[in-house]
Amino acid sequence: MDFYKAAGTEQIGEEVRTHFSDQITAELAGTEVVLMGWTHILRDKGKIKFLVLRDERGTVQVTIPEKKVSKDVFVTSGNLKPETAVAVTGKVVATNQVASGAEVIPLKIRILNTSERLPIDVVEGRTDVDLDTRLNYRVLDLRKPSVNAIFKVQHSLVRYARAFLEDNDFVEIHTPKLVAEATEGGANLFEVKYFERKAYLAQSPQFYKQLMLLAGFGRVYEIAPVFRAEKHNTKRHVNEYTSFDYEMAWISGVEDVMKMEENMLHHSFKMTKKKAAAELELLGVDLAVPKVPFKRIKYAEAIDLVNEAGKNLSITDDLDPECERILGEIFPERYGTDMVFITHYPLELRPAYTMPSMTDEGMTESFDLTYKGMEITTGSQRIHLYDLLVERFKAKGFNPDNFSFYLDPFKYGAPPHGGLGLGVERMTMQLLGIENIREVTLLPRDRDRLTP
Repeated sequence: MDFYKAAGTEQIGEEVRTHFSDQITAELAGTEVVLMGWTHILRDKGKIKFLVLRDERGTVQVTIPEKKVSKDVFVTSGNLKPETAVAVTGKVVATNQVASGAEVIPLKIRILNTSERLPIDVVEGRTDVDLDTRLNYRVLDLRKPSVNAIFKVQHSLVRYARAFLEDNDFVEIHTPKLVAEATEGGANLFEVKYFERKAYLAQSPQFYKQLMLLAGFGRVYEIAPVFRAEKHNTKRHVNEYTSFDYEMAWISGVEDVMKMEENMLHHSFKMTKKKAAAELELLGVDLAVPKVPFKRIKYAEAIDLVNEAGKNLSITDDLDPECERILGEIFPERYGTDMVFITHYPLELRPAYTMPSMTDEGMTESFDLTYKGMEITTGSQRIHLYDLLVERFKAKGFNPDNFSFYLDPFKYGAPPHGGLGLGVERMTMQLLGIENIREVTLLPRDRDRLTP
């Protein structure tokens, strides 16, 4: 008890919260409620004060007229600093002065915890702070309702995509993030000391999710961090991001994988539009639910489209961000959609485990899903035939002996299968129209940032 008094607060546990801010409506007029949250805004008009209390669901107005509240309440309210944590016990009163149609007249205000002077403001529109400073104080930055709303939308997108897969017999798995060899190839690996030998942070769960199909799970998914040691500093890249992966066995072709994704995203977007309506409204986003089926075009057609727009690419050149931006302008005009599958990428541009195309020589049974001018998903049918898989690993310059843990199980009746990896942050930024991926990453990790 002495500790709490010394800190300027009372012992916690005296009240139990009865309502959240978004539950305070005119229908509750006359009801005594207990609210808990932060001092968001305090307007002191002398004989009357207006406290905007913020909790995890929004804000509510607490009106404090000197003549209608106790002296203790009036004095306490005048001493509240921004972001003070408080419990407010009061009566709900109907009013047409606020959008919710109700406010609370306090019977008691109890300080739960004090706040020091804020290094950044969490009230919308008060100050314009640069992103780097905001990320330095990310925990406070996330209290800002519009920033918090980004991650409520992201949660909804992932939640309903996961629910869709669960309803379609997918099993959630958790694969190692410390690996012995590269999954995607290349030098973009974070090397770590693993006792007496080298290990790497996983670029992808690719090998393991395939092996789980060979183990008999049928359909699997994982939502987890992946790591890319790329020394870039762009608005669309971070070095740790959340990958939404799934893999499915007994497919008839890559089309099965694409159908699953388009139906999953249609469901996720539809439910997010409904369940995260308040957050979308706060962010000023009118979410367009993509119609199924999504448009499909072959990679060769995409190359032709960007060349018509002034580029000069060959069929084996990769589509860079500028090309994706061009296609993001062309697709809505030509096809009336922001969601387009680009299929049949060249063998040179795809990993060793990608199935060569059965119809287009030199191409693969693979795809990217582009959304508003950015690739958000990469997927394919995988090679399930041992000899062909070894041949493709050699063609990519890998020593199959180094991948025996992955390759050997394919000797024992591997089923036809395929899958994809979807970037959660990229999908979120494109949906919300946010330019920098760090804004939609809870605690970003790039080449310059390792804290908070």
